[in-house]
Amino acid sequence: MMACALGFPGLAGSVSRTATVSLSIPALSVLSLPGRGLSGREIELEIRPDELVQGVLLVPLEVKSNVPWAVTARVLAEARADPVVGVQGGPEVLVGTEEIPLLSGRSGKHELTLVVKLANLGQAQDKVRLMLKIAGMGQ
Repeated sequence: MMACALGFPGLAGSVSRTATVSLSIPALSVLSLPGRGLSGREIELEIRPDELVQGVLLVPLEVKSNVPWAVTARVLAEARADPVVGVQGGPEVLVGTEEIPLLSGRSGKHELTLVVKLANLGQAQDKVRLMLKIAGMGQ
């Protein structure tokens, strides 16, 4: 209003302009093993023979991702046991020292149960170290 009083009528009106704003949200994918207090893009799951019930271990697994994701698994060192891993109700795969696809899904939060079966378990002190890794599609 003061602009009109001072003799600048063009400054008194409102001006609208169109602007384009780009916003990039980085892809974020995280694995968690709530019962073990582990989380991150890579998690090392150590399986002790005393945790197994008839050669099987059920582990709660939580996946959080804002993009489609995939989880891979591999054994960190040769073991006397052959781990077979899957998600409860889904297919299972034999996991070795080479990274192998385990499961994938859409963005969001997913609470799953990881099923680990160990056949040919050696001595009672043998441990199996399993590395789980998550990657967002396109990362």
